[in-house]
Amino acid sequence: MKIDDLYGLYVKCFPNYLCIKDTFETFLKPQQAAIYTEYNKDKLIAYTIVWGNSISLLCVNPEYQNKGIGTKLLYKAESHIQKNNPSKILLGRGSHYLLQGVPESNVKAVQFFKKFGYTASWTSVNMKLDLKIFNYNMLKIPVPSSNISFRYAEPSDMNALLTSVDNTQPEWHNIFTTCIDPVLLAIESDTNCILGFEILSFNGGRFIKNAGCIGCVGVITSARNKGIGRQMVAKGAEIFKSHGLKSIELRYVYLVDWYKALGFEITDSQWMGEKLIK
Repeated sequence: MKIDDLYGLYVKCFPNYLCIKDTFETFLKPQQAAIYTEYNKDKLIAYTIVWGNSISLLCVNPEYQNKGIGTKLLYKAESHIQKNNPSKILLGRGSHYLLQGVPESNVKAVQFFKKFGYTASWTSVNMKLDLKIFNYNMLKIPVPSSNISFRYAEPSDMNALLTSVDNTQPEWHNIFTTCIDPVLLAIESDTNCILGFEILSFNGGRFIKNAGCIGCVGVITSARNKGIGRQMVAKGAEIFKSHGLKSIELRYVYLVDWYKALGFEITDSQWMGEKLIK
């Protein structure tokens, strides 16, 4: 199966989530995934990509929708997943995904999954910051105490960093052990303790060109509500701007109002559907 065919159909199905072919291939790794397809003669008209207990992508050519093709592929994907007896099936999440859920702008797609027993307890939001108009000095955000400094993590910081990550968000532990992007730290000067951290991906834009991405922003529990988190994100934005990037793309955002205070705007939202296996 050709990547060009898979990617071409993705572009037709998700015009609001355009990405380059390399990004599509890197995040979905279709050559290694379980894929179920439908053809009309020699033309690929639909497919689904499955990784673990996640339906990473389900595409049906708009010209062939409402003909039962999506239902057929969903059944095949669910049957494949249930062979490993998972507790639930996820939509667009897991080890390899491009969209972290079902785009809420596609009302028919959300209704389709609801019909087959999928529910969502939350919505994931994508946000964007235009760095051309970003001005660090104009932000109206809390200012942390003068003994807080910011710097990149060094190899010697790894053990202390992981301790702070485990205190903040233990499920991020493996992300930081394998991370190849720079990590910005918030340091308490007198104790040299790592109070906060964030990953700065200079090539992190998935759906926006010439964009960086800020991810896994965390502050240890004893240092929260002091302005450290927002200052870290603002410092990261300032760094990206100084390197010539035009935007910051955020994905998997839950604290929408928190990021709005920094100038970020909502671009898309995803219905985080899942289905419990009885």
